[in-house]
Amino acid sequence: MFRAMRRGLAMLIIASLAAWAAVPDAARAQGAVEATGAVEARRETLFVAMLNDPSNLDVAFEYAMLSAQVGDYEAAISTLERMLVYAPNLPRIQLELGVLYYRIGAVEEARAYLEAARRSSGVPPEVTERVDTFLAEVDAQSNPLSISGSVHGGLRFQSNANASPEESIINVNGIPIRLDSNARSQADVNLFALADVHFIYDLKNQNDTIEANIVTYNSVYADLDRLNLQLIEAQLGPSFGLGRFGLDRARVGVYGIAGATVLGPSVYSTQYGVGSVLQTGLWEGALFDSRNEFRVLNYQDSNNYPTVRLQTGEEFSTVNTVTASLHPQFLLQVQGYGRFTWARTDFNTYAEGGGSARGTYFFYGPSGGILTDEAPWTVSLAAGALYRGFDGPDPLIDPTESEEDTAYWVEAGLSAPLERGFAAFVTGQVRNQDSNYATRDYLNGIVTLGISKRF
Repeated sequence: MFRAMRRGLAMLIIASLAAWAAVPDAARAQGAVEATGAVEARRETLFVAMLNDPSNLDVAFEYAMLSAQVGDYEAAISTLERMLVYAPNLPRIQLELGVLYYRIGAVEEARAYLEAARRSSGVPPEVTERVDTFLAEVDAQSNPLSISGSVHGGLRFQSNANASPEESIINVNGIPIRLDSNARSQADVNLFALADVHFIYDLKNQNDTIEANIVTYNSVYADLDRLNLQLIEAQLGPSFGLGRFGLDRARVGVYGIAGATVLGPSVYSTQYGVGSVLQTGLWEGALFDSRNEFRVLNYQDSNNYPTVRLQTGEEFSTVNTVTASLHPQFLLQVQGYGRFTWARTDFNTYAEGGGSARGTYFFYGPSGGILTDEAPWTVSLAAGALYRGFDGPDPLIDPTESEEDTAYWVEAGLSAPLERGFAAFVTGQVRNQDSNYATRDYLNGIVTLGISKRF
């Protein structure tokens, strides 16, 4: 059953991706053909005019700009360089030459013209701004390695940190059982730190790259030290631009996965696997991202978790996300995902699926003190739900009926920009899970206060 579901889901993702990528490109191609014809006719007229009057800089400049527009960079460059013979040291001409050399990959020539434009006297502010922008791009292109990421840290309060039933007496295998305090819901507070760092090495070959990602998460609880968590996962692999196949807004990548988790004082699990990513633009301001991963999971028994080794097995997951800018101040993200886990026992083997939606509104709020107006405030609302079904019953809880869980959550958050690129945030979340296994019923309220920084 899992193989058929996985195969059908993969075919649906690929077919949808191809359709979403092809339709906008076809529409743009038709309009591009019509526009190119008009531009070429104008270029012919201007070319004749340049031959008759080589010193007419207005005609030459228009011809150069139209040549760049249709991709004839050599004609544009040669025309602009001839213009410098008649009018040396014009910063606007030097700027355009720098941009054109940058586009054809001649980084040093681009830098020379851009720096010459920057040194010229009386440069208009808009030219200076554009020069600085392209000089930054040239510097970035000169260094094939780029690093980006984010760090988050703060304090989190949970009304039910151990995700356990609130009732003191539950029905297990038809018998009323009184839970001790450790098996019932317990409130707790924890400190946490999350870091996500992404490395991209540009191969200088049709937008191909080598990419690596490292995620670490650490949390320490005030009372429930068996929940103290340290996690690290790394991903590494190539990513290929699909412009070579006519899909200018799409790319595909594959990567290896390795990670480990420590829960309480002991190693909880290790994992390794492979993954793939497909990305494409859907329409202006919208991106589709599909990530599919296969992992081998190895769990280790410990004093706090003496039976988790029964969960050892394999897992396939798919996460598909559409992110769309519906308005300059509003971003919508919709996500659907599935997970299929095969463990050593049927009562640990399950399939789950769910979805979520998040809306984020950007606005400029009050500033002063450590608050800054260099970045917008954000307020977000989100909600999600999932269903999980297990392959077989757990004999210790119900020998005849397999576990089925339905969970949902709602969240609201506010983020305020601080100086030096930091942000302060607060989020509130309510998460509920309903299950036919009483041990798996829980309700948890979560409030998080923290500081974040992107780089």
